[in-house]
Amino acid sequence: MVSTGELEIFRHSLKSVVEEMGVTLQRTAYSTNIKIRRDHTCALFDSRLRHVAQHDLAPQHIGSLVSVVPRNVRALERDLEPGDGILINDPYKGAVHLPDVMLISPLFFKDEIVGYAANSAHHVDIGGGTPGGIPNDSTELYAEGVVIPGIHAVSDWAYDDRVLSFLLRNVREPEMRRGDYQAQLGANRIGEERFTELCDRYGLDTVNENLDALLDYTERRVRAAITDLPDGTYVATDEMDGDGLTDDPVRLELAIEVDGDEITLDFTGTAGQNRGPLNCTPAMAFAGAMSVVMAFIGGDLPKNDGFYRPLETITPEGTMVNPADDAPVAGGWEIAMRAGDLVTKALADAVPEETIAATKGIVCNIAYGGRDPRDDEKYVYYETVAGGYGARAEKDGMDAVQTHFQNTANSPIEELESEIPVYVRRYELVRDSEGAGRQRGGLGVRRDYEFYGEDATFSLLTDRTRSAPWGLFGGHAARASRFLRNPGTDEETVLASKSTTALDPGEIVSVQTPGGGGYGDPLERAPDAVVEDVRDGKVSAAKARDVYGVVLDDGDLDAAATRERREAIRGDARTDGGDDRDDHDGDRADAGDTDAPVAGGDR
Repeated sequence: MVSTGELEIFRHSLKSVVEEMGVTLQRTAYSTNIKIRRDHTCALFDSRLRHVAQHDLAPQHIGSLVSVVPRNVRALERDLEPGDGILINDPYKGAVHLPDVMLISPLFFKDEIVGYAANSAHHVDIGGGTPGGIPNDSTELYAEGVVIPGIHAVSDWAYDDRVLSFLLRNVREPEMRRGDYQAQLGANRIGEERFTELCDRYGLDTVNENLDALLDYTERRVRAAITDLPDGTYVATDEMDGDGLTDDPVRLELAIEVDGDEITLDFTGTAGQNRGPLNCTPAMAFAGAMSVVMAFIGGDLPKNDGFYRPLETITPEGTMVNPADDAPVAGGWEIAMRAGDLVTKALADAVPEETIAATKGIVCNIAYGGRDPRDDEKYVYYETVAGGYGARAEKDGMDAVQTHFQNTANSPIEELESEIPVYVRRYELVRDSEGAGRQRGGLGVRRDYEFYGEDATFSLLTDRTRSAPWGLFGGHAARASRFLRNPGTDEETVLASKSTTALDPGEIVSVQTPGGGGYGDPLERAPDAVVEDVRDGKVSAAKARDVYGVVLDDGDLDAAATRERREAIRGDARTDGGDDRDDHDGDRADAGDTDAPVAGGDR
């Protein structure tokens, strides 16, 4: 019998292993996407291939590692030796999209496999026809890059030169990619060293006993947390922009059934798989929904096999959350992000005081590449851009954050401009992009790029240009995303959310992400809070008057005019037969001076 204190010490010992693995990967990686944005994660599995610990940095990778390791290792483990490693990114063997490459290494103790160290890292380029690994018009998986089906790529803690040379020949900037592969190897080697030290300290029998106790403890706590939710079936739907080949919207549906101490997440009703790249694997759908479920019931709970036991995910085959026949999946994280929003929307009826309105609802995949005139070498870069968080019952949504499972950090302008032939001309919050409400949503972000290199291409694989992030309980929808070429000029053109554009030197692309939805009636928002938002440049005076019913006089609150204005708005609503103020999910986007900056400005 393991005591509570001993179990807690053991739990954090495991956590320290995966955290040190993660820091090793981050600090030895070459690409900004890993060393700065931290688009990676590390995990441990026991000898029975149960997930026992995970680095919390990038929750989206939970689904891939949990899916990939048990599914693929068992058939290979008889041939594994100390210092071996398996590389895999095949979406149809449990992985996600191709840029997320996983390395799995066996952990030996006294000539016996006692567990596995695994990590996943987003490689900025994985080959394919578009720099950055996010083609917007792919119709099959093979067009999206190199597929690694689960190969024995490492022996005695060194890559097989033939395997690594093959992979690097198929990517842009091969030396940077080489550095990232080596960083993944170093992370797993740290995992082996630290887990072996645990086995030395405790003894293998005690380690296994503690692992059983930890997983059972986690399961008990998760089941107890689920029982706090009211039983029932809660459904939410949303529409996404076209699949990259057509402009027809596609439907995403999620039903959450809470039954005692178990939860079922059912995507039945979701549209069939798309011909274009807007498809996701079951691992991606699981990760997107699970990261938000964890927020509702997880607290400080360990994230391991015990957590998932009371949870079931249903992804019908042949739909865009479980495609078949090697369909493309490059845009899958956009679906997974929206799946997370659907969890908060569905549970609004069950726990209205704990949920949030829609977030920006997009990963916002962008990639660009070309030739750098400073050294005449090719370059490629990938990043995602932050946006607004949804409002809550008692708090406004956060401005300019990566939402739900993303948790990736900002790409600093200084590093970007030193590595890439680009100037970031504007980087700022977008005024009036929030969904109005008693608690307002967070503001979206504008990031304008000027490219001065030759052969520059700019790729978008994202969403939310049509359907705006919805509000809750009378809260308004936020402003949708916008993508513009040469904004504010006679040559301004709108770019589709899934597109690749060839740019001449000096041209500018403007990425403008959505805000977050509002919560509650905007007419119930504290007038002083509206005045503060106007003074901060987050909300225009016009929107304050027209939507929030707050009137300012020379920058100060006009209390009498505000009372009169709010009553007039309410009267108009009664005359019109009501509006969406009492609805569960407000979908009305507010007008406003959406191109005005808040912070940053021209450079």
